[in-house]
Amino acid sequence: MAMQPMDDQSLSATTGQDGLTIGVQSNVQFNQLAIIDNDGLPSGGYTGRAGLVIAGVAGQAVASPVKVTGLNGSTETTFGLKATIDTDKGNVSAKGALANIGLTFDNSITGLRISPFSIYTAGSSSLSNLNGSSYTRNSIFTAGTLLKSDVKELLRVGGIDIVFAANKPSMNIQLGAAPQGHMIMFDGAIESICGSGNGCNIMLVSDYATSGNSATPAVGASFNFKLTGNNGNPFGLKGFYAGVYGPEGTDKGGLIFGNASTTDKFDLQLNNVLLGSNAAQQSGVFNNLPNASIGNIGMTGASITNLKMKVSGM
Repeated sequence: MAMQPMDDQSLSATTGQDGLTIGVQSNVQFNQLAIIDNDGLPSGGYTGRAGLVIAGVAGQAVASPVKVTGLNGSTETTFGLKATIDTDKGNVSAKGALANIGLTFDNSITGLRISPFSIYTAGSSSLSNLNGSSYTRNSIFTAGTLLKSDVKELLRVGGIDIVFAANKPSMNIQLGAAPQGHMIMFDGAIESICGSGNGCNIMLVSDYATSGNSATPAVGASFNFKLTGNNGNPFGLKGFYAGVYGPEGTDKGGLIFGNASTTDKFDLQLNNVLLGSNAAQQSGVFNNLPNASIGNIGMTGASITNLKMKVSGM
């Protein structure tokens, strides 16, 4: 049977709908995800190859992958996503043709769960390498999740739950021309991020109880992160955008994320802020008092106006 080209109008007549709808039922799981800089800094002699790696938490006997799963209430379920894809010739003033991709969650999905993970810096000997057609796989761990000598744990996150509002989050992606103003526009709302209990524990890792030994408890600055909508209201995502911007002058371009107006109000808590090890004591220092939390920090009814974040480089 010969393959025939089919334009958008013919495809619509054949399928009985305008565009395509694709349903995805799958969870996301990976062992290590790396962003690799092959040439380092441009000056100062720091031109060696290095990377930023996301992987499971260090110090476990058996390495656990990082997982992103759907939630149905408090129960993990298969991640369900629907993509509605269409094309349009656009117009000259909006810079022409575009592909429109609308992403929505299945009815059964009420939230997302990200399993515990850490962020590491790694030297060249711990990174995978592609040389021509030859691929060499590597790892930041030795046995289990013990760290190699050129790997440093920066940030440890004890898992994240994102709970959706009844008006679930969605996004619209436009490729080619973008008459909506940005490549990606968000809509819908969330109830909370780490909204149960005191929140999700996050630690900026400095060292370990036994210096350099990731099998012992981590030491650093830690707190429990909790974000909820203000006064029982969901936090709306309408107005948030993301995309890629091109070079202009000395700016080489990169990724952009922001909100052109004022966001909905939210409550932010950093609970149980702790510097160092809990209950640690040192004779002759602070009258031998044990180390403890310095308390909670938070904002109620906060909002952000004209948010703009740019990421470029590497």
